[in-house]
Amino acid sequence: MSFIENIKEKNQFPIIFIGSGITQRYFENAPHWEELLLTLWGKVHEREGYFEEFHKLQSSGLSNFEIYLRIAQILEKDIDNAFYERKLKIENIEIEQAHSGLLSPFKQCVANVFSGLIKKEKMDDEIKSFAQMLVKARFIVTTNYDNFIEECFNLLNKSVKVNVGNKGLFIKTNDYGELYKIHGSIKDINSICITEKDYKQNESKLAIVNAKILSNLTEAPILFLGYSLTDENIRSLLSDYSENIPYDLQEAAARIGVVEYKKGEQSIQDVVSSIPDLGMHYTKISTDNYKEIYDTVSKIEQGYLPSEIAKYEGLFRKIIEVKGQENQLQSVLASFVDISQTTSEDLKNKNIVVAFGDDKYIYKIPSYVDYIKEYFNSKNEMPLEIALTFLTNQSMRTDIPFNKYLSRINDLIENAKRDKYIHKLTKWEKKYKESGLDNFIEISKTKVSKMYLQSLKTAHSPQEVYDLTGIKEYSKIYYIISNIRDFDETEIRTFINNILEKKSDNSLNKTEYRKLFMAYCLLIER
Repeated sequence: MSFIENIKEKNQFPIIFIGSGITQRYFENAPHWEELLLTLWGKVHEREGYFEEFHKLQSSGLSNFEIYLRIAQILEKDIDNAFYERKLKIENIEIEQAHSGLLSPFKQCVANVFSGLIKKEKMDDEIKSFAQMLVKARFIVTTNYDNFIEECFNLLNKSVKVNVGNKGLFIKTNDYGELYKIHGSIKDINSICITEKDYKQNESKLAIVNAKILSNLTEAPILFLGYSLTDENIRSLLSDYSENIPYDLQEAAARIGVVEYKKGEQSIQDVVSSIPDLGMHYTKISTDNYKEIYDTVSKIEQGYLPSEIAKYEGLFRKIIEVKGQENQLQSVLASFVDISQTTSEDLKNKNIVVAFGDDKYIYKIPSYVDYIKEYFNSKNEMPLEIALTFLTNQSMRTDIPFNKYLSRINDLIENAKRDKYIHKLTKWEKKYKESGLDNFIEISKTKVSKMYLQSLKTAHSPQEVYDLTGIKEYSKIYYIISNIRDFDETEIRTFINNILEKKSDNSLNKTEYRKLFMAYCLLIER
């Protein structure tokens, strides 16, 4: 199974890294790093001077990455001076703004390059697929300055929380549906990280960025798009990751996928590769068919988008923090069951409801069927006070079991509430002592059609009665009630458990079933 198919099969939202190669794929004039520097160099110097400076720095033993940073540092000084000397006009910035420190002339130049990108023709379908993949990302990390990712979310009328630089790093969050622009954004030009000075200033922040991202990397697969893995920030992150990764080679490679552009290749070719100096293994995905990658990841479906999960997660956290500071958490947090005992299997097989509200109103009022299923449930999952509140609200004419809770009523601490419930339950107790099981049996006999009696008498257990064909269902239930003393109690209970599990709520609400449950309880609770 390919890396991308494996992501879809496991149905995990991936963490997606977006590099400059993606912008270059979809825009005619999107520059790579050296092209950007050459463009900026040409604004204040002869083009040939760039290569002279590059060669001089290279001769001093600097890497290409270090050279680009040093040249950007030179350009910042030269472009700023040219702007202030009015030798260079820069769009979208006035000299007063630059003087006040609100905007950097050099970085405004950088922003202008990426603000003027021209989209390639015949790429709309692939861009839409790209957008549909992005909304399925657990979160997105990019070193790009442009707004293409945000525009993709807008294309689908979806929102994304954007964190520029170190913003958002100190907020408690699970990072669902967020975008981290770790090298800055053209919407905040002073945040753009491009010079040697910028990178040095970012070094202190980088450890925080890495910790924030790494805390999530073990929980989700990672997909790199538009990267050659030479960016020092990304390499620093991957270095930290490889040093702490708890997986063997195969599993590590199955968690990190790097899409490598291979012109004209329509198949998607996977091969396990490595970065030797980082000691890291990953899956290299070679293709020109990016749309297929996007469409496959887009098929991940967890019921909510990461951005929607983030909305609820943020709200829950805010409620907990505010109420916790006021020492009022007990008024907003409540659990129908012991959530500390909830297993992964429980989460798979049960519908779980998380609720916030005043503890007096937190629970949904149970229906009769909710109540009766809980009554026959030996686990006692329904809180005692909820069950007793439901009972208290029932009419005295209602046939409803209650002894199970009468015996537990002293578990309530508040005397006023306990007395209220005892008053209602003792009235019921008196009612059934006077009428008793005999009354149920006699009334039920009148409900059984005589034309069925001969057939009904051939059955020896409640289940055999119920399985008889050609007889109205209500006659079978009333026959069981009228002969309830003659059947084995264990067989009656098995039959009741069976119908509680299989019958619809509408059926269980019928009078004959209500009478059956009450008759059985009178039989065993006598």
